[in-house]
Amino acid sequence: MKFNSKTLRFKILSGFIMLVLITGGSALFIGYFTIYRGILSQAFETVRSDLKTAEYLYYNRLYQNRMAVGYMATLDYLKDAVKNRKYDFLYNKFRDVKDFLGTDIIIVTDSRGNVIQRMNNRDLRGDNLLEILAIKQAIETGKQISGTGILSYEIIKREGEEIAKRVPIKIIPTPKGRKPHKDFETRALVLNTATPVFDNGKLIAVIYGATIKNNNFEIVDRIQNLFFKKGEKGVEIGTVTIFLEDVRISTNVKDSVGERSLGTLVSEDVYRQVFEKGQTWIDLAFVVDRLYIAGYTPLYDTGGHIVGILYVGVPYSNYSWIKSSTFWFIVLIIFITAFSAFFISIYIIKKIIHPINEVVEASEKLAGGDYNVKLGDFDEYELSRMALAFNNMIGAIAQRDEKIKISAESQIAQSEKLASLGRLASGIAHEINNPLTGILTYSSMLKEELVDSEYAADLQVIIDETLRCRKIVRGILDFARESKPEKKLYDINAELEKAIKIIERHVNFRNIKINKNFQENIPQVNVDLNQMKSVFNNLMVNAADAMPGGGELTISTFYSGDGFITVSFKDTGIGIPEENLNKIFDPFFTTKEPGKGTGLGLSVIYGIIEKHNGTISVRSKVGEGTEFIIKLPAEDFHE
Repeated sequence: MKFNSKTLRFKILSGFIMLVLITGGSALFIGYFTIYRGILSQAFETVRSDLKTAEYLYYNRLYQNRMAVGYMATLDYLKDAVKNRKYDFLYNKFRDVKDFLGTDIIIVTDSRGNVIQRMNNRDLRGDNLLEILAIKQAIETGKQISGTGILSYEIIKREGEEIAKRVPIKIIPTPKGRKPHKDFETRALVLNTATPVFDNGKLIAVIYGATIKNNNFEIVDRIQNLFFKKGEKGVEIGTVTIFLEDVRISTNVKDSVGERSLGTLVSEDVYRQVFEKGQTWIDLAFVVDRLYIAGYTPLYDTGGHIVGILYVGVPYSNYSWIKSSTFWFIVLIIFITAFSAFFISIYIIKKIIHPINEVVEASEKLAGGDYNVKLGDFDEYELSRMALAFNNMIGAIAQRDEKIKISAESQIAQSEKLASLGRLASGIAHEINNPLTGILTYSSMLKEELVDSEYAADLQVIIDETLRCRKIVRGILDFARESKPEKKLYDINAELEKAIKIIERHVNFRNIKINKNFQENIPQVNVDLNQMKSVFNNLMVNAADAMPGGGELTISTFYSGDGFITVSFKDTGIGIPEENLNKIFDPFFTTKEPGKGTGLGLSVIYGIIEKHNGTISVRSKVGEGTEFIIKLPAEDFHE
């Protein structure tokens, strides 16, 4: 049966649903409250605290290595041994440090990462260790790098068989663990330190020290002994684990036969939250085959990437008695809640129905175009937020509609201007092409007569520029009619050079210095050359008009690798007032004196650049100058 929200049937049904939800929710709440306010909540807080302390002890072990290796890097006799390749001395020194710190790997490399001497497999030298992130970072930054890292099995094997055989761990599937993706873990999780060695300010070497955590139970057992004391018979103590990614490589978690559960995998939920998202986990979790109150935190390498996980946990079975203690509390609250739920549900329905009706009424007014409708305030926080969001939405819709209206009016005005431009362009084409034809005819005839004279080159310039003028007129007409440009690949620097050579002869450029700042070897651009020449000439002439008393025009090109060539025209002229910056590309807008400008130049330029899939922008400050910035797609750029 379909229910209507206004029927009494629906309200009664909703009331009983609310009753059930309140009853069940209250029961769950009391159970949760009892557990987390009782012993179990203390257990969670204890695990949280233990995890932080375990993390401190983990890195404290690294601190000892860092201080020792850092001290070695300052010793003059060690620097001398490195410079003079005193292999035996270095080897013996490394053995002393190993006995003192228990470090598994000590290596000294040159400034390029090539091994000078290693503590293990002492006769193997010259191999490059830039694959080790800490060494690479120490060389690049000149600073001591210390933290967790991962060494590949290829790096480990170079340290000799005794070290290599300690690393591999067989992967063991468990019902609650992640699905294995390999049979063995052959990489090593290490606490490593790389310290640069300087001599008279010059980097001469890097000392690298690392302790392998695979099959190394020193830290996990030490933490267990510090935090967890053995209780009564049958009560398990807490456990500690170090993971390489999702594999247990050092642990005192026991399997079903009482052995360390090396090679087992972390659960999928923990892996996603801790390893993939980098978040700390303090919650219940399956550890191998049992439920634990567990704390997990990510371990980061020296590059800031998560490479492992540190775990501390206590078996959940130690606290199972809490379940029975909460049962009677839950039963009690169910009775209390069931008695009061009916009255509460009626009250809640009334409090909800009223604001819903207000929202419906306001929505109907809004649909009718009334943007002045507003919801009043409510006492309830959630309903008050809803009213605020609704009112904000109305304001946003009103602003959006206003913007759309303004944009539509602007587009209509622009269309009318372009229509006028089309009519004007047709007249220009008719009126100007005739005298241009005369100029072209007579200049061609004059060139034939003076073909061997000193004026032949100048006459050819007149012919070329007359032809270009005719094409410019056609280009204006094409712009108004939205014709497509005839594009070819050109070297933008070369075409600018040609344009500058011609414009330099213009009378307005007598007192203007043109600076060329062209980036070499930039990609070609696919453009209509005649249209681009029109753009360049217009911008240069405009710059000259802005500097009647002289000045400098700087023309720059560069390619930043973003797929666009940038061409900049920057003058030191009078500048453009801020109130005119948004109007300079409009057709017929001009600030020049009557008879000295039509207001079409920049609008034509804008249209040409737009048809070339480019952009043009302007920066200007009155009294300081103006810069026009053009961006054109580069030839090697693909969308």
